[in-house]
Amino acid sequence: MRSRYLFTTALAVLTLLPVPAFAQEAADAASTEAGGDIVVTGSRGQPRTVTSSPTPIDVIDGEQLSRLSGSLQLRDVLTQLVPSFQAQQVGSSSFDSVARPAGLRGLSGVHVLVLVNGKRRHNSALINLNSGNVSAGGNPVDLDQIPASAIERIEVLRDGAAAQYGSDAIAGVINVILKKNATGGSLSMEVGQRYRDEVNGSDGETATLQASHGFALGERGSLTVSVDGKYQNATVRNSDTPGNFYFPVNGQPDPREATVNRRNYQGGLPQLRQVQGALNGQYDLGNVTAYMSTTLGYREARVGQAGRKPNTTSNVIAIYPDGFTPYYTLQETDFQSTAGLKGSVGLWSVDLSTTYGRDYARSGADNSINASLGALSPTTFNTFSAAFDQWTNNLDVTRSYKIFGRNLQISAGAEYRYESYVTKALDRAAYQNGGYVYPAGIPLAGQPGAVGAQGAVIVTPADQADIKRNVWAGYADLALDVTDRFLVTGAVRYETYDDSSGDVWSGKVSTRYKVFDWLNVRGAFSTGFRAPSLAQQAYAQTSTQFNLVGGAYQLIESKIVRSGSPIANALGAAPLKPERSRNYSVGLALTPLTGLSVTVDAYQIDLDDRITLTGLLSNAGVRAILRQNGFSGDQYVRFFTNAIDTRTRGIDVVGSYNIGLGNLGRLRATVGYNHNETRIRAIAPTPSQLAGLNLTLFDRQTQGYFTVGTPEDKLILGADWTLGRFGLNVKETRYGKWASLNNTPSLDQFYGAKWITDVEAGFDVTDSARVAVGAYNVFDTYPDKNTVPNTIGSSIYGSNSPFGAYGGYYYARLSLKL
Repeated sequence: MRSRYLFTTALAVLTLLPVPAFAQEAADAASTEAGGDIVVTGSRGQPRTVTSSPTPIDVIDGEQLSRLSGSLQLRDVLTQLVPSFQAQQVGSSSFDSVARPAGLRGLSGVHVLVLVNGKRRHNSALINLNSGNVSAGGNPVDLDQIPASAIERIEVLRDGAAAQYGSDAIAGVINVILKKNATGGSLSMEVGQRYRDEVNGSDGETATLQASHGFALGERGSLTVSVDGKYQNATVRNSDTPGNFYFPVNGQPDPREATVNRRNYQGGLPQLRQVQGALNGQYDLGNVTAYMSTTLGYREARVGQAGRKPNTTSNVIAIYPDGFTPYYTLQETDFQSTAGLKGSVGLWSVDLSTTYGRDYARSGADNSINASLGALSPTTFNTFSAAFDQWTNNLDVTRSYKIFGRNLQISAGAEYRYESYVTKALDRAAYQNGGYVYPAGIPLAGQPGAVGAQGAVIVTPADQADIKRNVWAGYADLALDVTDRFLVTGAVRYETYDDSSGDVWSGKVSTRYKVFDWLNVRGAFSTGFRAPSLAQQAYAQTSTQFNLVGGAYQLIESKIVRSGSPIANALGAAPLKPERSRNYSVGLALTPLTGLSVTVDAYQIDLDDRITLTGLLSNAGVRAILRQNGFSGDQYVRFFTNAIDTRTRGIDVVGSYNIGLGNLGRLRATVGYNHNETRIRAIAPTPSQLAGLNLTLFDRQTQGYFTVGTPEDKLILGADWTLGRFGLNVKETRYGKWASLNNTPSLDQFYGAKWITDVEAGFDVTDSARVAVGAYNVFDTYPDKNTVPNTIGSSIYGSNSPFGAYGGYYYARLSLKL
């Protein structure tokens, strides 16, 4: 362990100290290395550099992507490289184990707008429901559906931008820029697996193939074709399930208790198969350029759940004499296509485009059972389907004026967007009550079998959603160079929805002042909004799941009811309204030395009427309401509501230093730091209907998800050294402490900060072939252990750890230039 801390200290010193350059930098390299990356996000009509932008922007280039995207999903690549971006490594949680929760600056994925080539990306049909995430019920864009091999670079705008781009852009904007090369390409093959676990052995085997190639379309155009394929085996970390599995025999424990496999919990990272493709092309028609882009993806996932013992009402012994472990299953197809024309009309630059996107997901379960059907129950189910469609049309115009010798950029635009969200119940056997009652001769005699497919998310016909809306918007955007050193920008946007979201105005003003050639001071203020997602307005479900209730994991039947339903109305639910935000930021951008770039930005985000799920609601009064509406009354109920006002404050630090070392090669040292705190400013009053039942709208456990459920800080230290054909990359990431609160304070759990080390070594075998080997989490670090009783045999470590609870991973990669 001592060597580990010495290594960390050495890397920190290497990364943070300015090292004198031993070689003269080339002029073009100096421009790029000193923050000179040209960005288009956040400004219209006038690209700027990272350090001259009035708002903070990170750029992730293709080389970084190609090195990380073989083993990692795209959202994990962003977690590795952007200090204020964080994705959770959720296991055994149906949707969230596949389309995992992620967010920027302490907010969630639904507060980040994703663009592809500057055009709005459609949302996923999968919603975030995992306990502990802060986007409950939202269906954010699934970044992992964009093939990494198709990406030229990613620009991450870390500032409110709803006035420029519309709903969702409260925490920032992620703009994915696709490759558009007319010749050449790349091919990458990678294999890897998790470190050996003492119980489960080696698992998490992963194999990926990524290929991309550009083709010329005569002399006027290009088409880039990209394909990614991935297979990932499941990763499981479990422990012994306590208690008896079988009914007693003559008052004594069944002899099989001594030999039964108590490792029946199979929760963890999912088994995953996926293939994705992309096309990106353009063609010059003279004064007009036609362009298009398309992405298409298909994936299958299988997620292990907690085991069901044979001596419970979840099981039928005739089918599973030793109990069973159910698996959530997913089949998903994702598609988006954009087409447009851009060119000049007089002095105006005009861009007209249309974009259609659709995500379709089919959920199910296997190795499962609906115990209420008895021995006639199927063991495989298709439980429901969900589809999200989005059609977006944009007209954007921009031109430059000279005002008293100063440049004024004027941009304006209009947008029409159609959205639809539909869920459909599938197999009737997944949700029907077959009325099975356990026969005489066993301790369960006379009790009914549990209703519904185990380990599944179920939508009944009454739960089905079919909701749509139309959105119209207009915006104006100005940028004025007041002097050679002083830039002021402003934007205003109006959006109108034909659903309960109504009309919304937002605005933004930002400024940048060049104090010296190497020092820029910048600041911004904006208002923003996020319309309630269609999923939050219409989604309803029933599921049997293990939840932390009263300080222990219990198998419960959980029901989400939609706003406006009889049950929701009886519990005091109100129609959802838009979330509204106020963003404040101030920062510095420095390039004091050749090759050295540092940005420091502080921010505050006030978010009002934040939408989330209530806590689990259950008591005699709730049971009575459920029975009045045709349910058994055994369910714990939740619904979506505008529950809280929050304030998030933080600071981002991003720095890089490119150093020529003469005969010793070249070094690029990087540092990234984010400190982030969220507090609840106000909680919506508990409706009188709930208060009359002695229930709280938003309990202490749920509040903790927002205030202490994610690390308060993250530090990333990196060193990338090249010498001839050899390269070595070392990265050290420190995740700060976090906690899981309980409604009973004595049952709170606290998890300490951890350091995670990643290493990769690569060698150019030829000018067009490179081999690399590496490992994430080299020292096999796990989060702190849980302190609540483990009643289901799950992992003994914190399941919502920001870096996962699955240990180290090692890999090898071959990359070819085509």
